[in-house]
Amino acid sequence: MKMVRKKLELEERPICNAVTVYRTRGHYLQRLELFDKAIQAYNEALRWNKDDVHSLLGRSVARAKATYYNGALADAIRATEIEPQNVSALHIRAQTAYETCAFERSLVLSHRGQLMRKLPPNFAECARNAEETIRVCTGESAGKVLQSVNLLRSEAFEEMTNDEFTPIVIKHQSRMSNQAAHKVQDMSRIEQQKKNQMTRLMASKYLERMAHDKYFLTSLCKDERLVSANKKGSVKLQELATNALMDVENRQAVLRERRPMYATSPAESAARARLRQARKEQQEKARRQNVTDATRLLSAAVAMQEEHDTIKCLELAEFAMQQIARKPAHLLPDKEKFLQELYKTVALAFLDQKRVAESMSEADREKKAFFMLGIALSREPSRDSLWRARPMAPHTDVKNRLRTLERSVALAERASERCYILHELARLYADTKKAQKARYYSTKCQAEARSSGQSVWLLNATFLLARCHVLQNNRPDARAALLEGSSMARAFGYGDVSEFFDTCANVSTEGEILLSEEPLTKREKDMVSLMQDDDLKSAAEHLFRRMSTVPVARRFSIMPGARMEAAPAPTPGGRRASIMPRAQPAVRHYKTSHPLGFQDFD
Repeated sequence: MKMVRKKLELEERPICNAVTVYRTRGHYLQRLELFDKAIQAYNEALRWNKDDVHSLLGRSVARAKATYYNGALADAIRATEIEPQNVSALHIRAQTAYETCAFERSLVLSHRGQLMRKLPPNFAECARNAEETIRVCTGESAGKVLQSVNLLRSEAFEEMTNDEFTPIVIKHQSRMSNQAAHKVQDMSRIEQQKKNQMTRLMASKYLERMAHDKYFLTSLCKDERLVSANKKGSVKLQELATNALMDVENRQAVLRERRPMYATSPAESAARARLRQARKEQQEKARRQNVTDATRLLSAAVAMQEEHDTIKCLELAEFAMQQIARKPAHLLPDKEKFLQELYKTVALAFLDQKRVAESMSEADREKKAFFMLGIALSREPSRDSLWRARPMAPHTDVKNRLRTLERSVALAERASERCYILHELARLYADTKKAQKARYYSTKCQAEARSSGQSVWLLNATFLLARCHVLQNNRPDARAALLEGSSMARAFGYGDVSEFFDTCANVSTEGEILLSEEPLTKREKDMVSLMQDDDLKSAAEHLFRRMSTVPVARRFSIMPGARMEAAPAPTPGGRRASIMPRAQPAVRHYKTSHPLGFQDFD
């Protein structure tokens, strides 16, 4: 029986005592970040055993996380007094001393613990943090430390944690009152603004994104709309807003005690220095990449110019100008140099069109001259396959291009850039059969090139001016411009270009200009639009379509100013025309009926 009773007593014996239960509960609540409840559990464990070191250390950690630093430090000191060789107690004491801004004491305790245990490096990390903070406070940034100390002593900084806003009441005073009162009120308003700015600065420095929550809760607590007819609901809302604001302020106070302002300033300076260095490296990398891209684009345009592929060279040069122009000067140091090379390449590409090889026959030179001047040239129809022909160039919006170039003329600063823009305007207007504008811009380009000494652009502009004269069917002026260009090319040392100008001058009086049918078509449409009868409109449109099939020489012109003379009718039998006047045909009088009351005043 005694053996059975002993077994029952052993089975009924509890697994653990109350101290272990409450201590374990405190550890669990601490992992859940319920520090107040964890402190209560540790208190209950210490009520059963006041010398329990593990409970004292757990409560010290919980109090430190809940910002009760005095109690946390007291528990750590008591634990070290009970067990002087307890390494965990020494580490918690050193860490708590660091969090209470006792950096020297924390450094001493960390070095003592490091002599007892080196691994894991808890003591080494705590000593390193304390030493770094002490060096920052007393080393390179001593001036900033003194400035921070003065800031800490100021009244605005001391009242910063209390976000109670006291509105300034401005009393209305008579005109005879002293003006010093206004100055005092202004000073108080300025101090209040400084205080608010400092409050927001500290909140953004420590709370980061949660600073916006603090701003909202602060304004919510002062909002008059929070008080409503629902008294219980208003009280509950005020309580929730106040508690939330207190939690956020408590968090800011914890972060501020753990890392004071004078300790964060050097770290921020170092971070700004690292950011500046990173930006500098990034800009240097972007600069190298931009130089490489600009060199590649320029080389591609020069290669096409050397291969005498003018269309491809112009496309690549225009694309390169757009890409280089949008780069800022600090990211592309040689921006002006690249643009000057591109303008020179485009000028040489246009000049290469006016060169002739020695192996070219006279007929080939004349064909090229006809083509360059825009004079119609009859040729045999091509029998080549359309699939083997070179594809057309991509479509470009001429109106948008002209609008962009016209805006760029006034903004151009360099002579080569102005010559390029004026030449492009004249060339595009000539391609669109607007000879007047093309002649105006080619004359301006010629004057700009002559004044700035741009010989290549001067030759290009002279040839373009001759082409405009040909478009206007002004052959003598075209021949004079070509002869002038030939003499200038010979003076500049371009012999082959001078020969081509001479060839163009010889053929400039030959051939016919293909007149555009746009004015005729516009005239026909205007005439049809003036007609009010639909049947008459359809008949006129049919007539104009039939007239378009008739050759121009035999067609009746509808343009204003044209006059058709009637040819004499052939006499029957081949007789000569008589000198006698023709007999006038009899005039038939038709009886017309007029309504009653009609009067003919003529």
